[in-house]
Amino acid sequence: MLKELIFVLLFVAIAVVLLCIRLLLGRKNVVNSHIEGNREMARRGIRCVKHQDMEARLNGGLKVREH
Repeated sequence: MLKELIFVLLFVAIAVVLLCIRLLLGRKNVVNSHIEGNREMARRGIRCVKHQDMEARLNGGLKVREH
């Protein structure tokens, strides 16, 4: 049982080290999943909901009168 536990811990430690190396050295091809930085979403006209709401309030019939 102790041999299996040591093997699993060693395997997990190696996996963590390899993932850390990949994150530190391989940052060139990271996918930008944020809406403003994604070209495909911009091409389709999809924007952040906060910006769409702000635009609808300013340009549409949902203007809010503030005193």
